[in-house]
Amino acid sequence: MTDFDPDFDPDSDLNSEITPNLLRTIDVLEELETLMDLAPSAEIEEILQEAWVKISQTFPEDFKEATYLDAGAEGLRRYLRIKAFFADPVANPISREELEIYYQNHALPEDDVDLDFPE
Repeated sequence: MTDFDPDFDPDSDLNSEITPNLLRTIDVLEELETLMDLAPSAEIEEILQEAWVKISQTFPEDFKEATYLDAGAEGLRRYLRIKAFFADPVANPISREELEIYYQNHALPEDDVDLDFPE
């Protein structure tokens, strides 16, 4: 399980849009990820993966957009920590490594990058 800051309060004014249900849903996804790793057959793994996708579709749109490249339970928790950090860096510090991982997983695909520089 990923370390998650026990002082992170999803009900604080800072994170009012993040509910305990969201955190519990991430826990469910993490358990499904573990079960997928332990699945005795490809068919069972596929069923668990379909359940994972359906559950992840219940997240708010902005949350899904921000985590589409890093949508595993760890990435979802990282997004919550990063979001809290940007809202209040003193109260919600993060490591440089975690911020680098976040940005690596949110790089623009090459097709979306406009490299036309004026001459």
